[in-house]
Amino acid sequence: MPNINEHSVINISSENIKKLSEEIKLISENSSQVNTLSERARDSADQGERALSDVRSTLESFVESSAQINAFLEEIDMLTQQVHILGVNAAIEAASAGKHSGGFSIIAEEMRRIAAKVKETSANIYAVLESSGTLAGNTVNAIQAAGETLELLEVSANLSIELSRSISDLAKIRYDDLKMYLPAAVTENNDDM
Repeated sequence: MPNINEHSVINISSENIKKLSEEIKLISENSSQVNTLSERARDSADQGERALSDVRSTLESFVESSAQINAFLEEIDMLTQQVHILGVNAAIEAASAGKHSGGFSIIAEEMRRIAAKVKETSANIYAVLESSGTLAGNTVNAIQAAGETLELLEVSANLSIELSRSISDLAKIRYDDLKMYLPAAVTENNDDM
């Protein structure tokens, strides 16, 4: 017949096993919740990467369009130079015609003024396009950095998922082991009383 100290130890052991079993079950449940949250984080990272890819494509299209606009502006500059030269030639012809030139000198001056205004406007457009190109380049770089961060987030989420699965699996194994031993300990405890 067991003495009182053995009886107390069996009671304490049985209570500890029950408590441990409950804690392992809680760890398993928490691990499952972490797994779910990690999967959501991974999915969000995937969506973020797709969105950044779309923005990157749009910006690349913008940069290509800007290059085309620059080509058109170069053509406008060439035409402006030709109009300016025509205006100068017209002014020379008007000067050599003297008083018989009539309004020809006025037309020549207007051609030069328009050419100068077109050149100034083209220069302004160039400046805006250059600034936009710089901003687009900076944005592409920022998107690239954000994409790399999202990739790291996805890797971390995947590692977290694997870790929580491992913890959950281990907790389930220990819980099942305790369930197997717990009835035996309780039965021994009751038999000794």
